[in-house]
Amino acid sequence: MPKERLDIREQDRTDLGVYVTLRELIALQFEAHGFSFLPKFAVQSILSGRHRSKLRGRGLDFDQVRKYVAGDDIRNIDWRVTARVGVTHTKEFTEERERPVIFVIDQSQSMFFGSQAYFKSVVAAHLAAVGCWRVLEVGDRVGGIVFNEQRIDFVSPKRDRRTVQRLLSVIVDYNRELKAKAVDVKIEEPLNEALKRTAQMVSHDYLIVLISDLGNANAQTLKTLIRMRKNNDVIVGQITDPLESYLLKERYTISDGEFQSQVGSSKKLRREFHEEVSNRMDKLKTDFKKYGIPLIPFDTRREAAKQLRDIVSGKTR
Repeated sequence: MPKERLDIREQDRTDLGVYVTLRELIALQFEAHGFSFLPKFAVQSILSGRHRSKLRGRGLDFDQVRKYVAGDDIRNIDWRVTARVGVTHTKEFTEERERPVIFVIDQSQSMFFGSQAYFKSVVAAHLAAVGCWRVLEVGDRVGGIVFNEQRIDFVSPKRDRRTVQRLLSVIVDYNRELKAKAVDVKIEEPLNEALKRTAQMVSHDYLIVLISDLGNANAQTLKTLIRMRKNNDVIVGQITDPLESYLLKERYTISDGEFQSQVGSSKKLRREFHEEVSNRMDKLKTDFKKYGIPLIPFDTRREAAKQLRDIVSGKTR
C-alpha cells in the first residue's frame, strides 16, 4: 500500500511526542520539586541525591545501637547497653556524603518508537531531565552518557547548571538525529559499549541510572551492571510501549512523523509475539531481582514526570 504523506510541520513534531527540544527539557526543572521520598522504592535515589550512610566507626551523628560483630571498632562499644543486656553492643553513626549521579541515556534506533502519547526516546529524555534537575537542586554532582549505534558522548559530573544544560543539549542532539530509517551502524552493541565506558569512569559510591528500553540487553549487559553494583548503586528505568507486548488489533496505522502506512497481523502471530515478549521480560525481571538491581517500569502513555511522581509516592499505575 502506498505511503500517505502527513501534513506535519517541523515545529509541530515535539507536540506529537516524537522529538524533544532543549527548551522543554530545561522547563522540566519545575517538575523536580515537591516529591515525598519514602524508603519503599529504590528509585528515590535518582531524586534524593545526598543520602545518609551507615558507618561502622566514628561519625557525625549518633544513629543507633546494635550488636557488636567481629571487625567493629572497639572504641564505639556502648558499655552501658552491654552491661545492661549482657551482650556486647556498639554505637553506629551516620554521616551525609556526596553521591555523584551518572545518567546513561539510550537514544538508539529501537527507542524511536511509540504507539501512544510519546516515543520511548522522548520519555527517556524527559526522565533524564527531571532526574538531573533534582540531583542538582539537592547539591550533588550530576553527569551522563548518551549513546546510539554511531557514537557515545560523556558529560563529566559537576555541580552546576551549565553541566546539566550541556548534558541536556547532547540528549537533544541525539534525539533529533533519530529517524525511522536504517542507520549506519558503527557500534554493534551500543548499550553494552556505553555501560562498559560508564564502568571505566565510575569508582565507588556513584549512583548509575540507566534509562533504556533494554531492547539490545543480553548476558553482557547484566554482567557489567553487576560489576558496577559492587561499589555503586545501580538503577534501571525500562521504557516500554504497549504495542511491544500486545498486538491487539488485526491492522495498525504506523507513522514516522512524516509518512504513515498500515500493517496487518494474524491471531497466531499476535499470540506468539506476546509469549515471546512476556518470556523475555520475565527473565529480565528475575535476573535483575536476583542481583539486587531495581528495574523500574515506564511507558509511553503518560508524561514521564507524572509517572515518576506516582512511583516515588507508591501509587500503582
